[in-house]
Amino acid sequence: MTDSSVKTETAERSAGHRSAQLTFVFSSIGHFFFHYLAAMYFTIVISLAVAWDRPFHELIELWTPAALLIGLAALPAGRLADTWSAPGMMIIMFLGMGAATAACAFAGGDLSLLILLGLIGLFGAIYHPVGISWLIRESDSHTGKKLAINGVFGGLGAAAAGGFTGLLLKFFDWQLAFLIPGVICTVTGLAMLWCLVTGRLSDGAAVTDGPDAASTTDQRKSVTGSGNLQAFLLLLFPMFCLGLVYNTMQAGLPKLFEEGLVGLLDGDLAAVGGMVAAVYIVGAVMQLAGGYLADRYSLKSVYLLCWALQVPVLVLIALSGNIILFTAAMFITVLNNASLPAENMMLARFTPQTHHGVAFGVKYVLAFGAGPLGVFLIAQVREATNSFTPLILGLSVLAALAAISIFLLPGSARTSEQAEARPAPAE
Repeated sequence: MTDSSVKTETAERSAGHRSAQLTFVFSSIGHFFFHYLAAMYFTIVISLAVAWDRPFHELIELWTPAALLIGLAALPAGRLADTWSAPGMMIIMFLGMGAATAACAFAGGDLSLLILLGLIGLFGAIYHPVGISWLIRESDSHTGKKLAINGVFGGLGAAAAGGFTGLLLKFFDWQLAFLIPGVICTVTGLAMLWCLVTGRLSDGAAVTDGPDAASTTDQRKSVTGSGNLQAFLLLLFPMFCLGLVYNTMQAGLPKLFEEGLVGLLDGDLAAVGGMVAAVYIVGAVMQLAGGYLADRYSLKSVYLLCWALQVPVLVLIALSGNIILFTAAMFITVLNNASLPAENMMLARFTPQTHHGVAFGVKYVLAFGAGPLGVFLIAQVREATNSFTPLILGLSVLAALAAISIFLLPGSARTSEQAEARPAPAE
């Protein structure tokens, strides 16, 4: 091999590593912005109800089309990523969500706010089927760990949606609570576009150095698998349930804390936002534990454990208040987040790699399609009972059914990382 060819190969490998690193960075930042921009309205709406002198249950329903679009648009978004460009779709997400969020600051009534929130949902639908499958495709090892770190960013986004939004509402107003994060998201999209145009970011596969290069394909196969239609179909139910539990709790948690933590917070919106932020920060960090477990143990066992524990925790949320309510809310968020690396790795394994975008699109049609159902249920149950208790008890029953369906899944083979961590059993 000549010196020039060696230099060319080294340059290509370096460019591949840089692109892979930028993929991880923008995928993680995108996860943060999705969860921030998709959750901040649930804190803003408390202030908006006062500013517009409107009932909470009427204004919370304005998010319903957005929640619906987050689910329905996920499948075509995933398909476009498969057939066109994953980074291109991510840039559209950053720019679209950012511009729509900033524009919400100038909404003058229900209709304009409804449309702009809907656009947040439409562009936000891109992230999960594109950003997660893109990250998995680029991964050559420790996929659970990478998904967990990415998930931490998502959890921090949900936390900031409560905490940072609460501070903006305390020191400014609901308009700046929309405008500031919208502008920052848009600027991030422009930065990613620059990286793509200048060749720093590509849609290629990750590159591995040295002796590990030969095993990259095998490692990816250990994560992606060749497909299992029956298992994929069975996995759809717990994925829907997780979406319903997560989205319902996310939409209702600020109001639940405002009422259920009255002895601790006394209705202070900044304090409410801070408590919501604390819940999601802990949940985000604990996703690292979920990734650690997913890399080393049976994915089915990890996923099943996370679901089984949600049943008693949801009952506690429904029936308790103050410090017990806060602790239980933190645990439900921990369990939701900790289950995600195992869930995503199982989905990738049950689906051929060439259809990852579509498969993850189906997942998030279900997961985020459950969002509008959660908002609808909150509005209806609140109007009928002025309480969250019946709804959350219903979610505990759903969690039990999800655990049963996971028990029926086929046992999943260990990844290469799991095989290294534990010796294979004797035949």
